[in-house]
Amino acid sequence: MRQLRSTGARNALQVEPALGWTFLSREALSRAKAQMDEESMGVRDEIGFLTIHQRYADRFFPGTSVLHTRARYILFVPWLFEDLAGLTGPAAMRAMRERERELAGRLKDAGESQVIGGRVFPQPSSQPPSTVYWNALAVWGILRRRLDGRTISRAQAHRLLKSAGTAMDDDGQPLVSFDPPFVPLPKRPENWRSGHISLQLTTEEATFLRERLGQLRSNGGHEASLLARLVRTETVAPDGMWATETREIAGPDKSALARAHQAAHLAGVGRAVYDALLERIVETDDKRETSTRHRDHLTAVVEDHGSLAVKLDVGALEADIGALPTKLRAVLTTTKDWVASKSQNPAPLFDVYAAAEARKGPRARLAVTPHGRARRLEWSSDEHGLAGPLHYRWEQVSMLLNDLAGAQ
Repeated sequence: MRQLRSTGARNALQVEPALGWTFLSREALSRAKAQMDEESMGVRDEIGFLTIHQRYADRFFPGTSVLHTRARYILFVPWLFEDLAGLTGPAAMRAMRERERELAGRLKDAGESQVIGGRVFPQPSSQPPSTVYWNALAVWGILRRRLDGRTISRAQAHRLLKSAGTAMDDDGQPLVSFDPPFVPLPKRPENWRSGHISLQLTTEEATFLRERLGQLRSNGGHEASLLARLVRTETVAPDGMWATETREIAGPDKSALARAHQAAHLAGVGRAVYDALLERIVETDDKRETSTRHRDHLTAVVEDHGSLAVKLDVGALEADIGALPTKLRAVLTTTKDWVASKSQNPAPLFDVYAAAEARKGPRARLAVTPHGRARRLEWSSDEHGLAGPLHYRWEQVSMLLNDLAGAQ
């Protein structure tokens, strides 16, 4: 077994909610999830490449999120809910907020990194573990679903736990007379309520999580997902998502994994094209002095990623993850043709990129309109990050695999 590697933390987007708990439609939740993914990746997805990122990531690694950090949070969240059995409504919300804030402080005091809320402690996190991991708990079969197949909300989980009463067994587990919101969980550590607490999984906890994750199917089908196959190896993460080890265990996802690799590189080129076009219009149309930083970077990106990007079969990609928005598909095909042409000038791609960005309405920066010009005034070439390929949440998956392998 290789030596366990550590991975860097990814800071979550900090947005203070104006309301308490609200009920959102599935469409609203999907939009919120997309925005969280986009902002947490440190990019602005003006053209729509994150559609590819999210769909492939959900296929290979169901339930994962770019906001995930350490695996033990998967257990911390239901334990916290069970601790608050008997509370509902605003009282439950306030108690959970305080318990999560306290947990962040205890983990930070223990010297742990990648602590959710650690950066803002002693203030509570705007994206606490119970928010970040709730969807994962449902997808991974730890949070039971409603009879209609929909995910139990956090408010509903509190109500179900209150109905069960607050009697506890010898292991500190709630005694219930009906199916509780969570499946039976590993026992809590002795220091769960006070004292030193860490993000280190126990062997029992890792075994529980492997049993759950090892059953995950790809896109709700019959085949094991790539995440399930990786978990079943019971080793640390491969060197990369495109490593030989990953490909060898991908099974029926092997061809889709290769296309995802090509799509990641083509999207990286596309992002660089967008930035170069934006830099150019600032200079030529707005008559403002700007650097050639992104145009120079485009040349390097094409050199590094172009040979793999041009191999993508867009039709096969859609067979993998579903039909793409028409304008995004046009961006992919025209960008692929442009790379193949060996052109050094992205100007011919302007119209198709501007059409794709038009979905953002008055926020579109390539638009040759007063709104577009105003948006470009807010943009700085030197401050805007350089474009890169899609990553499909591999950093979070690696962290999960490494935590499981490092259980003690």
